[in-house]
Amino acid sequence: MEKPLSLTLLYTGGIAGDLARLPRLHTYLQRLKRGHSGPCLLLDLGGSCSETVWHCRATGGRSALIVLDGMGYQAANVDGALTAEDRDKLAEQVTMGLVDRHNHWRISLWAAAEIIVALEPAAPDARLQIMLEPAESTRLDGKSLRLQAVGRGQVGEAAVDMRSEASLVSSRIHPMPADTPPNASIAGAVDFVLSEARLFQRKQ
Repeated sequence: MEKPLSLTLLYTGGIAGDLARLPRLHTYLQRLKRGHSGPCLLLDLGGSCSETVWHCRATGGRSALIVLDGMGYQAANVDGALTAEDRDKLAEQVTMGLVDRHNHWRISLWAAAEIIVALEPAAPDARLQIMLEPAESTRLDGKSLRLQAVGRGQVGEAAVDMRSEASLVSSRIHPMPADTPPNASIAGAVDFVLSEARLFQRKQ
């Protein structure tokens, strides 16, 4: 029997500038990733910053995204969250894909198994297209995988068998346990981003 090519997606959304939560979220994501042997993509469905949060205003929405990049996220939905200028600035600072209406992210995990992360179907020849627009439920429409919306403090998970035609194996929403300890490295990254945001704020 052909061995399944298993792909796991872990994703968040609606962080809304809550940087204090991210060190604990990182610990929990690492715990979830350890439960999977195959490739795992870490994605954000958008809403990482909020205009009501001072550091989001001071950085043009970049603050939370910089921390997510440090946490190892592969791609994030930034549509409507960044100006073209701020997106260009951020693209020079991070390695994760910044997905919006005009830009998608492309990766090949296996030979002839190209994966596209986008807001709407962008490449009919791709094995799998992951849509970063939150959906009512996680489902696979042809080659387009749509992910159920998650709230702050939740992590979505979807498992996809990439053998031959992609197929959705399972999906679930994990609430992050209240006693999850913070990761010291990400806590340091948050402190650095906040100090930089204060500098930006003073210059405005």
